[in-house]
Formats: sequence, structure tokens, C-alpha cells
Amino acid sequence: MDYEPRQQRHNTSCIETGDNTGLYNEKLNSPSCYDDDEDKKLRLPLESQDEGTRQTQYPQTINNMSSPRCVARVDNHTMGNSLPRYLEIKVHQAILERVYDGITVIGLYNRSPPSIIFDGEKKGKPFNWQRPAAQVIDNHLYIECFPGQDHIEHYAELISTYLGIRQRLGDVLTPPSKVFYQRSTIPEIRHALHSTNLRDFPKNIDTVVLGHIDRMERLTGPLTWTSSGAFDWAIQSFGQRQVAFLGCRFCYWGDLGGEVVHYLASQRGAREVIYQGKLGGIKKGVRPNSWLATGSRSYVHGRIVEWDNMLAESVAAAGQAATIVGTHLTLSSVLHETKDWLASLPSDADFVDPEIGMMALAAKRNGIRFGYLHLISDNVAEKYEEDLSNERTDSVLSRRVKLYEVVHDVLRHYLNSPPRTP
Repeated sequence: MDYEPRQQRHNTSCIETGDNTGLYNEKLNSPSCYDDDEDKKLRLPLESQDEGTRQTQYPQTINNMSSPRCVARVDNHTMGNSLPRYLEIKVHQAILERVYDGITVIGLYNRSPPSIIFDGEKKGKPFNWQRPAAQVIDNHLYIECFPGQDHIEHYAELISTYLGIRQRLGDVLTPPSKVFYQRSTIPEIRHALHSTNLRDFPKNIDTVVLGHIDRMERLTGPLTWTSSGAFDWAIQSFGQRQVAFLGCRFCYWGDLGGEVVHYLASQRGAREVIYQGKLGGIKKGVRPNSWLATGSRSYVHGRIVEWDNMLAESVAAAGQAATIVGTHLTLSSVLHETKDWLASLPSDADFVDPEIGMMALAAKRNGIRFGYLHLISDNVAEKYEEDLSNERTDSVLSRRVKLYEVVHDVLRHYLNSPPRTP
């Protein structure tokens, strides 16, 4: 079926842009990996207040505006014809309402008026459903993301790519050249996390489980999530081990995931972290939603990070038949997964996602243990019917149920083992 875009209200012209390659070897946390023609001065909000009491204060003039590095195309992205649909379900409705003088993605966590909530939020689940909000000031659209370097640039690239696709279909919207983002600094990210209810998380927990914790009732039993904050958690005992199942309502994308692990270790004394989510396969022959992935190595900005995979023995005991053990590659955005990027990858890379390497690096730097066990949700090496554009279909969900059963078995095996002494 041909792609049919969402309806827009107004039209203008748009430019065509290309994509970048070789992005897996960008420098770690270095502004020098961004190439700007010039600084862009735009009006931005002042720093947000504590969660629940913040007020958005526009404007403030700053000089660290950047243009997206990568604007993907259907003909050179590994998603191919599925790319427009993937983008459309993530683009804020305000982008289609008019032609703006500019669109800027900024680091601001705001869920209150006058910010406009995204109408595509998946509110039927307790976690990972909040998406960036929007606010219009003087015909400039601001997209408000929780602060994070990868998170903010990913959304800018997403918007730029979508606008380019719409232009090539004959639509007239804000030109991709008018899309910018404001870089978040590490102090800004850490302040934003501390401004949430994560600062109330219990101290000295043996094991923190992050990710799809709302899918673990077979392991945890029924859990009630009552917090009105950005985070919620439940504490359970598995033998001598105190375990926290920690959920987050916004998306901690890329380096933001590493900052969450850093905060848990450095501020709350967590001793180890398990991350259970989903990632993409890189090798041919790996059908999506049929396998789990784990390992102890990740390429992070071109360099290998290695750690002791605390789940290795439990995977071998309870999940070996359904799990691929391999080398991970950390990439800051799905939009970078072009065919040129795929051809340039190290031969030993098996999986890709934005967070795992950043979390593992944060765990190593803080002297705590880390492990991941993810569903392989798509395969960038070859085209399958199931990909990131149709994850909510019944066939995909039913296949994932079987994989979650294996996840539960592996985690039960691990969590019932005696905790390591600090």
C-alpha cells in the first residue's frame, strides 16, 4: 500500500537533504562531533523548576543551536518504505498545523499548559508513554524533550526527515533547514533527573530492574503504580536480595539512559542494574520478535566497552535456546541506520540500540554491575514484515508474549541467587 500522510492545514516549500555515514564512531560526549555552519540565536525557555511546580519562561537568548546531522531518505534507510510510517506515528501534530519560521527541539520536561501534549501518546500503559510536548511562540515551534543529548538530536532528526519526505510528496510545510536543536549539557541532564521524584528512590537497593517492568507480572505478581511523578517503583524481596522494579513515564533515550544508571549508582547507592527492553538485529537470518539478545561488549563511539554480564549464567540455565549472545553497537538515533551505515559496521556487531553501551559505561565508571536481556524487535540487515513501524499489531504482540516468558524465567533464576556482597 502506498504511504498516505496525515492531513496538514497549510503549505510551503522544502529542501532536499542527504544523510551522513560512519556515525557509529562519533566521539564520546564531545561537542566537536557536531558540525555547524554558524551559531543560531533563538529564544528559549529558562531552566525548568521542580517536577509539578515548574513554569515555562520564554524567552532567553542563547548561542548553542545546532542543525541535525542526519536527515534520512527512504531510498537509503534500512527501513525502506516503512520509514514514513515510523516517523508519522512519532511526529507531534503541531508540526502539521502551519508553516513555522523555525522548529527547535529543546531540553525541557513540561506536561502543563501552555505546552501542548502529543496526541499520539500511548496512554494504555504505565511507563514509556510520555512524548515531547510542543509550544508555539511568535510562529516558532518549540518541541520540549526531557534533557538528553541523544534524545534531543534524535527528535530533531526525526522531524527533519519527516518534513523532507512530505515535501517530496508535494506537501508544503516548514523546511527541514529550519529545524534546530539545543544541546543539553551533562549538568543540565543531571539537574533535570534530580528535579524528578527519582531523588526519592530508596537507597542501597541490591538490584534495580529497568525497562519493560510492566510486562513482568508473571515474575512480580500484580503491581500497583500510584506515583504521579515521572518515575514509579516497586520493591520486592527475592531470597536475600532486595529488588526494585523501576519504571519511567518518559523515554530515557541514549546517553540519558546512562545518566539514569549514573544517578542510581552515585546518588542512591544501587549495586547493580538490569535493563530489559528491545533492540535491533544487525545480522541476516534473525527474524524479529523471535529471539532475545544479551552480551558483555558494546561499541560506544567506535571503542569497545566490556563488562561482566551478570545475567550470563542465568541465560545459559534458563534461556539459552531463545537467546543470542553477541556484541552490541550503540547508536544515538534510528535515523542513522542507513544502508551506507550498515555497510560500514564492524563485522562482529550483532545488535544495535541507543542505550545499552551508555548504561554499561556508566555502570563501569561507578563500579556497579550491569546486564541486559532484550527482545530483538527488528532487523536492519534485511527486510521483514515486522519492523519498528508496526510494533502494535496483534501478530507482533502475540509473538512477544512467548519471549517475555523466557525473560521471566531468566530473571527469576538470577534474582533468586544470593546477591554479591559490595
